[in-house]
Amino acid sequence: MIRAIGIDIIKIERLKKALQRWGTRLERKIFTPEEITASQGRTRLTYLAGRFAAKEAVFKSLGTGGYWQDIEVLAEKNNKPYIVLQKKMKIIADQKGVKKILISLSHDNDYAIAQAIAIGEEKDQ
Repeated sequence: MIRAIGIDIIKIERLKKALQRWGTRLERKIFTPEEITASQGRTRLTYLAGRFAAKEAVFKSLGTGGYWQDIEVLAEKNNKPYIVLQKKMKIIADQKGVKKILISLSHDNDYAIAQAIAIGEEKDQ
């Protein structure tokens, strides 16, 4: 059962300016070490912008802000993204009956967009 949906879009240039201003300090606050490593050898900024949008979409699907590091956006071997919730964000999801979050990412020229769908068990009526 779909519990909630979250969507986010970010102008890639906005993330570029923030990273230029705050550097690795901001990068390490938002992205996990595995996400940073995975961004190497790709169109790095576009990749990170997609992950940023995904995390924002997850926050929205859970109806709360939270800890950036507690949401990890990873990819299967076929590059299909998936979400791993940890620590406080996992607790919030459990409290809301969310068992899984589906994620879809897209990039187009200047923008990255993500949609998160929070899935839970059927509620008794």
